[in-house]
Formats: sequence, C-alpha cells, structure tokens
Amino acid sequence: MRDAWTQESATSAMVSIDAPMGSSGRAWVMMPRTARLAATTTFASAAAFAASATSAACMGASETKVASGEDGDANVKEAKPTGTPTVVFVLGGPGAGKGTQCANIVRDYAFVHLSAGDLLRAHMKSGSKDGNMVAEMIKQGQIVPSEVTVNLLLEAMRASGKDRFLIDGFPRNKENRDAWETTAGFDCDFVLFFDCPEEVMTERLLGRNEGRTDDNIDTIKKRFKTFRESSMPVINYYDSLNKVCSVNSDQSPEDVYAQTKGYFSKF
Repeated sequence: MRDAWTQESATSAMVSIDAPMGSSGRAWVMMPRTARLAATTTFASAAAFAASATSAACMGASETKVASGEDGDANVKEAKPTGTPTVVFVLGGPGAGKGTQCANIVRDYAFVHLSAGDLLRAHMKSGSKDGNMVAEMIKQGQIVPSEVTVNLLLEAMRASGKDRFLIDGFPRNKENRDAWETTAGFDCDFVLFFDCPEEVMTERLLGRNEGRTDDNIDTIKKRFKTFRESSMPVINYYDSLNKVCSVNSDQSPEDVYAQTKGYFSKF
C-alpha cells in the first residue's frame, strides 16, 4: 500500500534506528500509582466495564475536538490524515507487564507489536554500516538522534504490510515524541499506560531470571528514575490531550487484560 505515511518512511527510512531514547541506554521508570479498585471476586468484570466506559474518551481524542458552530453542534469530528496507520504508544515502567499484554492484543486484535529497543539491538547486530555506527555511538556514550529510532520504526511498519501497531517503550522522552511527529508526520491514536507500583515491578524484575544484566537492584533504580524524569512528561503531555488509557497492572495478568481489552473494543 502506497499511502502518505508509507511513501515518507520509504524515502527517509534507511538511516535505521535510534538508541534507547534519550541520554540513557535504558530509559525506564515508574510512575506514581493511581487509585486502585478494591479487590473483589468480580474485579475482572468491573475492570473491563471501567475500561470500556473510558475508552471512548481516550481513544477518541485523536479524532474528535469540541468546537462550536452556528448550528450549535458541539461535536465536530476532525478527520485523521488519510492513509495513516493506527498507532498505539505503549508505556510503563520495567516489569509493568507491557510485553505480556501486547502479546494478548496481537493475538486478539491483529496488531503488530514493535519494540523500539528490540529493533535497535537487532540493528546494531546486523553488521550493516548504519548498525555499526549506532553501536559505536552507544559504546562511546553518545546520544543517538531520535530520528534514527523513528526511521527504524517506520521502516518496520512499512515492511509489515499491516496498518495497526503497538509501539512498545516509545516515546521515552520529549525528544522522541517531537522526532516522531516531525518524521512520521502524524501522531499516535492513544497511549496505553501500564501503571504499577515500583516495589511490585522491582520484585518482578529480580524474580524473572532472564539473564539480563540490567535486572539488578542498582540498575533497576536508575531505570525507574529515568522513567520518572523523562517519560512522565510525555505521559502528562498526552494526558492533557485526553489520549492516555491507564491500566492498573498490579494484579494478575488475566485481570490486567480484562481492563486492557476494553480500550480496543472498537477494533
């Protein structure tokens, strides 16, 4: 399909990927916990109801703006740019459960799951000239331009041949967000935010035993700090646009998904 976003990504793409956004290699951290529903045996259904009740607001923000005309109509639809894909930014601290829930959404709603970090790591291992350049920049402690990450994401989107995407761990900071809007030429439909207490995420990370060198207490604390300082402003920005769909992820994976899927009912 040769629509507007496909053409742009094709012309600007091959600069492959940006490093894990911002100035730190692993930009992650926790956000203040939101109020929680009391645990009951019917929590799953209650969570699903709550999600469905608010999904119209957070998902509709990208295409609806309130305006007043001579006819008194207060709901004037602002059309999304023609030919652009559906994009959901997925954010949350390390250990919040993003990967697990993204897999569920892919299974049930035919989305493509893209991780900015995974794409970057694969690019650095590719042996290509651009990949080697990015690897060397990271090795030297330099900041890889956000446009590199955005172009990698756009290229992966174009290559998939699909039009629904979950972009995991992006944007991690304001620079990433600005680069996305400038390079892609369109914004996300909404932000899916998995909110989980820091102590719970720490316990999960230390217990998952995946052999990752950054799953140690000192590095985890730094990742949390980075998330608070760099990613929270991004979440707050989208929240001001009524485009943040929050999920309480301090519960079983099944209950988390019961709430999450309410935001995807229109798909």
